[in-house]
Amino acid sequence: MANGMGSLYIGASGLHSAQTALNTTAHNLSNINTTGYTRQQITFNDRTYLPAGTRSNIQGKYGLGVTVQEIRRIRDAFIDKAYRSENSRLGYYTSNYNAVEEVEDLFGEMQGVTYQECLKNLYSAVNELSKNPTSTVARSSLIQYASAFVNRSNKIYESLKDYQTTLNTEVKNKIDRINELGNTIFTLNRRIQGIESGCGEYANDLRDERDNALDELSEYIKISYYEEGNGRVLVSCEGIPFVNENSVTEMSSRTMEGNTLLIPTWPSFERDVFDITKPISNGDNSDKGSLKGTIIARGSVNVTAEDVPVKPDEKDYDLTTAEGLAAYNEAYMQYEKQQEYYNTYIEPSAILSAFAGLDKLVNGIVESINDTLCPEKEMVLTAALTDGNGKELHADKHIYNSAEAVLYTRLGREVQGIDNGDGTYSYTSNEELYIDTDLSQKEQADTYIYSVLDMDKTDYGTDDDKTVGEELFSRINTKRYIVTTDANGDKVYVRNNIDLKGNESKYTIGNLVMNEEVAQHVGKIPLSTLQGKEDFERAQALVDLWSNKFASLNPEVYATADFNTFYDNFIGEYATIGRVLGNYVSNQETMVEGYDNQRLQIEGVSSDEELQKMIKFQQAYNAASRYVNVVSEMIEHLIVTLGNG
Repeated sequence: MANGMGSLYIGASGLHSAQTALNTTAHNLSNINTTGYTRQQITFNDRTYLPAGTRSNIQGKYGLGVTVQEIRRIRDAFIDKAYRSENSRLGYYTSNYNAVEEVEDLFGEMQGVTYQECLKNLYSAVNELSKNPTSTVARSSLIQYASAFVNRSNKIYESLKDYQTTLNTEVKNKIDRINELGNTIFTLNRRIQGIESGCGEYANDLRDERDNALDELSEYIKISYYEEGNGRVLVSCEGIPFVNENSVTEMSSRTMEGNTLLIPTWPSFERDVFDITKPISNGDNSDKGSLKGTIIARGSVNVTAEDVPVKPDEKDYDLTTAEGLAAYNEAYMQYEKQQEYYNTYIEPSAILSAFAGLDKLVNGIVESINDTLCPEKEMVLTAALTDGNGKELHADKHIYNSAEAVLYTRLGREVQGIDNGDGTYSYTSNEELYIDTDLSQKEQADTYIYSVLDMDKTDYGTDDDKTVGEELFSRINTKRYIVTTDANGDKVYVRNNIDLKGNESKYTIGNLVMNEEVAQHVGKIPLSTLQGKEDFERAQALVDLWSNKFASLNPEVYATADFNTFYDNFIGEYATIGRVLGNYVSNQETMVEGYDNQRLQIEGVSSDEELQKMIKFQQAYNAASRYVNVVSEMIEHLIVTLGNG
């Protein structure tokens, strides 16, 4: 009877195993369309054997049935790592590619409403004006197209700022999502450990959730991870332990000095997540994560045209003298520092490169036109000029001969002096300098250099007052000149670079407006001689500005270009970068999709295969059931027979 009852247990084990297999198969089929689901596979093992008596020298044994050994996920850890590595790289380049596309769209070169059209219209207006400088129609046309040029430039600038703000918001959202995913992985670690270590169950569905979280996390940031023997996964992000045994090292952010741009940080380690001063390279796997890509595309500093370094021209220095050579070497040293800054912080960023390039172009056009209409010269004085209220006017340059080897700007920056060889040092600065960093001792300049309107070369308006010194483009809340008198009592128009709030004011995008005086009274445009005759020569000089070589596109391009060529090179460079990034993203998408397809081939659910298994396990269940019935009938027969006997 013992063996008979044991036979029932053997049959029951078959029923249980077949039922578990059917449930596993049904679970696979029900999740065939579930994103991230991993196909599960059941494996069986035979139970312990027991002795069944001896025959000769051989001990007989019989088995106790079948047991479920494991319900495992069919997943390849190596393909997972390859997928996540390439997915992280795809995230980085996609962020940069999207930014380049956005910049191209803002200039409208592919949408019909092009920025280049504004440049052509402005040139055409200047060209028409050169044919009749006193024509009211030609002057009005110039005002119209100059105004359109300023408005379009400012609109693109504002759109770039808005997009930069959008990217800044993306940075915040991605930081929050990374932290959320870290906490999700940490929580799943705890749940998986609790299930698998407590009662021997398999937390396969929870493992699927954790793998999905790792997949998404890899898109945002460069990760590395490994699974411990207890089922817990430890994750590092950018070399920092992110998900560990007991906690999650959450990411935070700080703002850059002088702006509101967010920089991701690890508060627990008191360091930034990324070192943005290091070049991005595929070779060292630093080109990973959409968070880094978004930060690089957005940029982290404020940019103007002055941030584009200009190589000093030897022709501007007297290299035959020690002073001239020293001045050239100092200028070249500053150029190299500025070039390094540009290559580190500006050139990699689609937004900052656009800011710098556009501002360089607009600044070149605006200042060239204004300087042609308002010719200036230097006035060198040993004492500062003052306005009508006795306030000292800001000089373009201060020249100091100081006993101090180092002086300081208002912001505390050190300025190295040039040794005069007699115990003194010379400084040329457009800022006031101080002896020490706490600004308690202001150094007294020996020479003040001002830019003033050249009355010998200036033109006049056709109005009754014969207005002088009126520019075409103005700065917000900033007059071009402050009128004062010199030591001889003569009227002097001193160039002013300080706005009404006392801040330095430059001809940069965002600070540009049309000069209301000439916009409302076109006769005040200074294109007439003192005798009231048209100045065709100056009008032609305005036309010639478009053929002058004014700047190079970036520090890597030494050849200078005119306005139209500069813009063509500028927008062409974005088109080239866009094509390169587009190809890279396309190739990367193909690679990521290839790894994902490999994963699907291994871990994906096939309905045909699962239905075949369902039939197989159903037949196994039926066989075990039939076996139990046979054993039951046999036992019943034995009991009845023996009972009757």
